[in-house]
Amino acid sequence: MAFPSATALRVFDAAARLGSFKAAANALNVTPAAVSHQIRGLEAHLGTGLFERGTRKVVLTSAGQRLLAATGPAFQQLEAAVEEIACEGQKLSLTTTPAFAALWLIPRLRTFEAAHPGIAVHVDTSVRASDMRRDRSFDLAIRYGQPPEDGGIAFTEVFGAYAAPAYLEASNERLFDTLIETEWQSENLPGITWQAWFDAHGKELGGTAGIRRFQDEQHVINACLAGQGLALASSVLAGDYVQRGWLVAVHPETALEGLSYRVIIAPDRQETKKVRQFTKWFCAEMGTE
Repeated sequence: MAFPSATALRVFDAAARLGSFKAAANALNVTPAAVSHQIRGLEAHLGTGLFERGTRKVVLTSAGQRLLAATGPAFQQLEAAVEEIACEGQKLSLTTTPAFAALWLIPRLRTFEAAHPGIAVHVDTSVRASDMRRDRSFDLAIRYGQPPEDGGIAFTEVFGAYAAPAYLEASNERLFDTLIETEWQSENLPGITWQAWFDAHGKELGGTAGIRRFQDEQHVINACLAGQGLALASSVLAGDYVQRGWLVAVHPETALEGLSYRVIIAPDRQETKKVRQFTKWFCAEMGTE
């Protein structure tokens, strides 16, 4: 039997991974009709059905599952090899949370790009979790949450109380009158609250204290910088402002255990040079290399 065309196999792989001819067409920048044509031709060539067609999605047959088990790793290896031998100009795409990008990553990126001038870093921000096995738009993701069970690259923070120097001078005995904390957009993240901080400090949260909540840590820290209150914030995200003297840690001995910033690398990009260089730089910047 003659070997099927590489185009047909590439179209099949996209449709099988995404579970939709329409999604595969969007990913490959072709029409859904072109995807259907390639799939029908491949099924005719092999003499068996590869998909069970539904109204909104397609499901692999047993033959389709066997073929995907072969095409998936094969195309991942091809993509990695082509990328490795590509020209010097490269783009590294990553996705992370808006707060981490604005408060930690972006201010430091120039040091990475200065050390690796051939790599242009593209940063996408989102609070949605990324499926790095299905979405090949990104080389890696930096996400916030529970430490990974597989012991991957992760950095744990603590949460502490921070204030702008002007707020400390003006508040005197009314330091705790206005408290600022994060109300996570994701319901999967455990709350880190002022109530927990007061419990750890051995004091009661007074009834006169007003609590302001924002869904993004960047807004919490910006409000704190503006002297609007005492913020409960991540040591990772507030660290630069403390070093510059723009924020001051209040009762630093009372800290709450935070979560982790973890690096998730696309399975087919783990051995690419640009990803290895970025993760090495990232670990050094986090102070764990």
